Amino acid sequence: NIVANYYCQYISALRSFSSLADYQIIMMRILLLTLAYIVATCNAAAAAQMSVGLRQRMLTPIVVGVRRATMNSSQQRYATKSDLIQPSVTSVSRGGTAICDSKPPVKLLQWAYAAAGMATTAGWGTMAYTTIRDNQPAGAMMPCWQHPVFARIGAMSAASLILGSFASLAATCCESDAESWEELGDSSPSFRRQNLALATTGVASSLWVRFADVVTKIPGSNPVASHQSYSGIMQSRLIGAYGSAGLLGALVWARCLPEDSRNPLTWPKRIGDGVSKAIVSIAPKDVNDPVQVKYALITTSMLIFTGMQTVCNMPVSVIPSWTSRRLSRAFPIYTFLGAVTAFDLKEATENGRILVDKNYRYLSSGIKGFGALYLGARAGAICFDPSFPEHFGMVNQVPGLAVAAMLMVGLTLRSDER
Repeated sequence: NIVANYYCQYISALRSFSSLADYQIIMMRILLLTLAYIVATCNAAAAAQMSVGLRQRMLTPIVVGVRRATMNSSQQRYATKSDLIQPSVTSVSRGGTAICDSKPPVKLLQWAYAAAGMATTAGWGTMAYTTIRDNQPAGAMMPCWQHPVFARIGAMSAASLILGSFASLAATCCESDAESWEELGDSSPSFRRQNLALATTGVASSLWVRFADVVTKIPGSNPVASHQSYSGIMQSRLIGAYGSAGLLGALVWARCLPEDSRNPLTWPKRIGDGVSKAIVSIAPKDVNDPVQVKYALITTSMLIFTGMQTVCNMPVSVIPSWTSRRLSRAFPIYTFLGAVTAFDLKEATENGRILVDKNYRYLSSGIKGFGALYLGARAGAICFDPSFPEHFGMVNQVPGLAVAAMLMVGLTLRSDER
């Protein structure tokens, strides 16, 4: 009842918010309330089942003794192990302690993924709006009003990947009838991988927000200036939104692991083995299948984009974001998510599930939305921005890479039909 009352208050507040800051505060509160409720529900269920199992194990010797005392000699002669009471609680051994694998709250997880997706998208939109504008830093003015508009549209192409990923996870929960967390993880080959990818993007985004002044520092500026520097309430809101979404992905991933992989000390090995297997499996199984080839190429290009923007210097790292030093080090966080999504779609195509399962349709829509927004922003900048090409200094230095990136992103718009 308390949780329901809070939800009613927040939903009523959403209908009358007066600014972007109020909207972000309300969404972050809804997300945190949802996550807190999930954790409390799971812990309560596990505690209740552990209590039932403990009581049954404690009562078993007493009940068996009473039964044996009342059994006559003929019954004792034919007594078998079936007379013993066996606890009905499914449990696993973790560190020598019996812990019950409770049924996952799939309905609640759907709302949690929806809230986390909206919060992450709102956080990314806030970063794009507040970083790509005049006076970032003070005195740095945009050449015309079209310049920041198309730059923001290009940056917001990442929002399509974010929403597609969270929607696919919510769809998996909606269609799942799993009786345990492990069954939920096995319900779709992409479920664990997408959760782990979102946990990674949540941590990386939080770190970017925390060290934005260092990442966007302008070389040679005196006094030292940066394109962005978050502090105070704004920094807390953004880190809270990204961190909560990352925490949700990490918790679900950890709970859905198989029984023999639930020891945290084994997680680095499991992640390393999974990444290694994925890298050597990028090539399509059937090169005559154009959809498999498409997603294999998209996966490869997204990984290349991620590496270029992360480790290369300017001007190479400006591709594919076209945002100079403003967001060029933040954009690879979501090209990495795009690589994971494309790899999941490649596997789904190989297994014949891409046009069947709802979660893969959401992932595919996210990839297509990314491509449409990205190419639309590039076309707008080239055709309608009067400051092009004079005020695109970084891009002008690597025109070949810019064209190659647009061609590779163009593959996302191809149909999933053979």
